[in-house]
Amino acid sequence: MKLKFSALTLLVVTALGAFAQTTNAVGNPELSVPRKPVLATAKLQGSDEQITYRVVDGYALYGDIVLGKHADIQRTGIRPFTVGEWSKPSVNQSHIPSDNHYASASRWPNNTVYYVYDSQLSQAARNAIQAGMKLISDKTAVRFVARSSEPNYVRFFAGGGCYSMVGMQGSAQDISIGSGCEYPGTAAHEMLHALGWMHEQMRPDRDSYVRINEQNVEDWAKGNFTKLRTNQVDTVGSYDYYSVMHYPSWAFSKNGQDTIVPLDSRIDARQMGQRSDLSPGDVASVQKFYPGTTGTIPLKATFSAQQLVVDENVGGSLTLDLAGSDLTGLRFETRSDNQQVVLATGVTVQAGAGVNQRLIKVVPVKDAFGSANVTVKVIARDGKEASATFKLNVIEVKTDGGGTTATKYDAGGKYKHGDVVDLNGKRYTMTLLVNGQPGGTYWIWGSYCNPASCTKDKPFNYGGWLSTYWTPTDGGGTKPPTIPPTTTKCATVLDVARDYQIVQNGSRKSLTPAGDVASAPLLLWQDGGASRWRLQRNADGYYQIASKVGGLAIDVANGVKTAGAEAILWPVTGGENQQWCPQSANGGYQLVARHSGMALGTANTNDGARVVQEALAGAEAWLLSPAADPSRAPSTKKLPQ
Repeated sequence: MKLKFSALTLLVVTALGAFAQTTNAVGNPELSVPRKPVLATAKLQGSDEQITYRVVDGYALYGDIVLGKHADIQRTGIRPFTVGEWSKPSVNQSHIPSDNHYASASRWPNNTVYYVYDSQLSQAARNAIQAGMKLISDKTAVRFVARSSEPNYVRFFAGGGCYSMVGMQGSAQDISIGSGCEYPGTAAHEMLHALGWMHEQMRPDRDSYVRINEQNVEDWAKGNFTKLRTNQVDTVGSYDYYSVMHYPSWAFSKNGQDTIVPLDSRIDARQMGQRSDLSPGDVASVQKFYPGTTGTIPLKATFSAQQLVVDENVGGSLTLDLAGSDLTGLRFETRSDNQQVVLATGVTVQAGAGVNQRLIKVVPVKDAFGSANVTVKVIARDGKEASATFKLNVIEVKTDGGGTTATKYDAGGKYKHGDVVDLNGKRYTMTLLVNGQPGGTYWIWGSYCNPASCTKDKPFNYGGWLSTYWTPTDGGGTKPPTIPPTTTKCATVLDVARDYQIVQNGSRKSLTPAGDVASAPLLLWQDGGASRWRLQRNADGYYQIASKVGGLAIDVANGVKTAGAEAILWPVTGGENQQWCPQSANGGYQLVARHSGMALGTANTNDGARVVQEALAGAEAWLLSPAADPSRAPSTKKLPQ
């Protein structure tokens, strides 16, 4: 997660001499807490760490930081604190497994944040927000633009205090500027959270600069002084006592005594927690991660990844995000530096999710494999130009005669259960077991298990829980089973006017997303039926299944066609890896993916089990139950929020 660290090493005292003389007339309304706050606890995903938080407006608050929706967190835990670049290093749309790291948020592409105002927001709050935006945009390259149809944006509203999510979440996200929060510095503080900044005193090295007096902290608030780990932050420069993102010395005190004490006696503790303006260190940090010049909005273009990996004879796509003062009437030119891999005409620009995005589709030359640099030039009506480039890697694919794809073995590659490789003209299938069960999305580096020597008799073992080996699939070996093909049409007819609960037939646990954001994995969870899904049927009878909350569709990650591929939430694309046929089985339905002919299942029935695609013979049946419709059957029972 991006935690604001100053890029100016001389910030300790002298460079802030004049700045530190200002008084904190605004105070810190974001730290205002009722005498009896509503509290709850949840585990941080992937650990046993318990975090106590406040519940406000249905959100889980960590100070003024939104961890997520309270109901979601109680089901799935708290997502890790990570914020990365929107443009990923690589997107793998090949059947070869990749490291699908799940980041909870990203920075805003092209330095542009789109926003709307809630209709009930006061003029005083709007004035404070505009002034807060100016504090940031006058000194940095970040721009705030009123939303038209852009898919990712913030909504300013008057909630129960001042709070914000950290980083761009995807789709709409709230920033509360409630009663008492109507100050430019307070608004800027919350906007910097949305841009990706945590609180300064949470940085990993803070104990070298301040002392936290835990004995003075409210018991329930001690989690607000947690230090982040070094792998969760992007450290830039020295500690900034006067950052607009720093807590005041008295934050969450239970007895009126200081909770944060600077170790340097030259620091004026009364100035910590100021909300008057961005400090020089704040400005330097924003310029580091949102580089550019102040002034008018230039025409900018950024791809959602710097590299796209696809299989031979299979296309792929990336999102092109645009920013500029006028995005109407744009023209696009495409280029490829390797016409043997992909022609310029094989790169097409199509409408995207909003006025600021385009979908770039790539179709490689038939039977070609290799690399090419693909460039898209954007030309505005006023003649301004911008360009963006990504690397296309097309992977050579072979088949073993049974329909299973095979790639050349690579010691530096990543492999998981069911993968097939070619080594010296022979085919091998990987078996990867976790606690004796197929490993699903677990993978290992090829160097740990060479097909020529890593066999069932001599497997690679790790930690007593992971075992993996290769089995020959020809030359006397057993060939892997082929994936049953799906029919051209799906005959099952369901009522698409209703919302559905999707529950595993055996365990009676729900199909639940880890969060309502793109790339969130699907989990098995006892959520009391809180998750809701909406169905949309296409001309061939297949269904798009989307979360009612965020509208994101159930997707087999990267369109992988082999067993163990992870099911995630992803923006609607219409691809066959988002098309599902509910086929009657065992008193319910197997949810069969059109692109692979495999169905959704889990390795076990524990809470938190990942949902993956499996062969039909072993895949679970799911119950698709229409959710209660208040207009048809009024009820006095309150549904989970």
